[in-house]
Amino acid sequence: MTNSMIPYSFIPGTKAKAGEVNANFIALADIITRNKTSAMEDIEAIQKILKDKADKDELINDHTVSTAETDLNDYKTTGTYIFPELYIPLNVPKESAGVLSVTGEENSVIKQVWYSNDNEMFTRNYENSEWTDWTSNWGTSLFEEIGHFRLPNGLLIQWGHSATKPITFPIAYTTFVCPMFQKEGWSTATERSDTGFSNVKLTGFEGTSNGVFKGLYWMALGY
Repeated sequence: MTNSMIPYSFIPGTKAKAGEVNANFIALADIITRNKTSAMEDIEAIQKILKDKADKDELINDHTVSTAETDLNDYKTTGTYIFPELYIPLNVPKESAGVLSVTGEENSVIKQVWYSNDNEMFTRNYENSEWTDWTSNWGTSLFEEIGHFRLPNGLLIQWGHSATKPITFPIAYTTFVCPMFQKEGWSTATERSDTGFSNVKLTGFEGTSNGVFKGLYWMALGY
């Protein structure tokens, strides 16, 4: 029986003709050459795919970025991207090294989360073909007079100072709030000895005083 790839087959125990043997060797060499060429073409195709895909838009694997002035607006593929101090990207929410996490997909919503090296976290979404503004999820500086700080578990801490009795939280709570306060100033006079709060709501509380009200420092914890 003749193999479709090898022109001649031989019956064991019989003498093969030299020409037929040579023809089989030539055919086999052609097969090896064709397979080698095909394999090289496959390798080149794979290398091209890797080269085309391994950019900031398509790379899925976690990696450290080592290119200057890349743009966070271009990062839309799920993955984690590490930015060292030497390669701080464009459109970063805070000018520092950090880590970018990307989730979602373009047909619905893409979310970016930026973790700066000073432990502040920012988020934004890609919706309707454009990016929303960055939002700080952990709050304002601890050195500001009025501010807030949100822990990863969702606990919202807010603080401030007010010289007026109605206190409105910068961010309204949605479930529960526990306000605390310390009145400003002190005196032995009884008209300044009684200060408290009432009418506590998720949006704020009412400061009250029996006499002179100079102000108070307040803090609130809640969800």
